[in-house]
Amino acid sequence: MLDLVARHRAAALLSLPFALGCAAAAAQPAASAQPAAVPRAAALPASHPPEPITRTLLEHHDLPELPGWEARLYLIEYAPGVSAPLHHHPVPSLGYVFSGSFESAFGDQPPIVVREGQSFMDQALTPHTLFRNLDPARPLRFVISYVVQKDAPVVLTP
Repeated sequence: MLDLVARHRAAALLSLPFALGCAAAAAQPAASAQPAAVPRAAALPASHPPEPITRTLLEHHDLPELPGWEARLYLIEYAPGVSAPLHHHPVPSLGYVFSGSFESAFGDQPPIVVREGQSFMDQALTPHTLFRNLDPARPLRFVISYVVQKDAPVVLTP
């Protein structure tokens, strides 16, 4: 168990520069007049409502210094007013909110609100008891970075 905790700490430390660099780059205006394109979920026919939560893998890379582990960057989108079910994450993660705001709580800790332009950290191995898009009219969009074992999920439900 101690080895697993040490690996999670090492993975978290390795993910910090990666995620902070992504968040810092996202916060800087682009050098050109055109903003960088962000992958979007494919449009669905009008007969299908949009998914309440979408997770788009933007990038992933093997980590030679941590055999069997990889860094991943996701674009997460929550439809207006949507809440996540109870879940937890196997490793800590860092994120940055592009648009919208959310309320989040882990375990029995009080909720926090994170707004557009702010970064945040998700805890590992602690129940994520609350996560919801606060806006009933606008979607929530953020990027989040993980360092995880290859092929491991980043969201675990009970």
